[in-house]
Amino acid sequence: MTSSPNGARRRRPVLVPVASALAVVGIGVTAALGGFKEAPEKPPPTVSPGDVIDQGKFHTQFIKAIDTTEKGDFGTDKRYLELVLKVTNMGKETASVGVMPDPGKYSPFGSFAGSLLRTRPEIKTKYGPEVSVLSLGVESHQLQPGITTTVVVKYELEPTATAPPEISLDVGSFVYEQLGLMNQGYDWMLAGAYKDDKGPFEPEVATRITLPVRKESS
Repeated sequence: MTSSPNGARRRRPVLVPVASALAVVGIGVTAALGGFKEAPEKPPPTVSPGDVIDQGKFHTQFIKAIDTTEKGDFGTDKRYLELVLKVTNMGKETASVGVMPDPGKYSPFGSFAGSLLRTRPEIKTKYGPEVSVLSLGVESHQLQPGITTTVVVKYELEPTATAPPEISLDVGSFVYEQLGLMNQGYDWMLAGAYKDDKGPFEPEVATRITLPVRKESS
């Protein structure tokens, strides 16, 4: 047996398994070509107009979307794209219908309208959509517990604007959970998470619905 100088034993060669070596080579090639690509995000489940959506705190039906004209002040006509919903407050307390959030600006402490996350296409109006509750011909902004009422979301359109043939909505849901470590109370919160634990709140899309837009006289 041949010895190395100073009597030290020669190291035995380290054998790298072929599969491991190929994996390393594959990683190197992948990195050279731009790295790993994330799997495409799975689209949310979809529902049809008239289906009841269980949002936890609310049960909601999206009935229709209409392009309509109403008489305004001083004899003028105003055009609206209206979304007509049937909403049941499943909680034990009166809830505010609230306002729809601006794109990308969400809060977990949302009202009902706060769960209407976004529309496709985005309907842009000067003052944003109006959201109101209609019950027995009376307009309000409250959803009484255990009662199904009509909710109307109204986007004012320019007189010459072309309404889209259909409109899709991403809809969130609510979970009943503890408010925080310092607050031991529980309440309904919009499901989602803060980006990187301290970034903006990003709600989860529970379902997506598409409504055809049809012309309808007021």
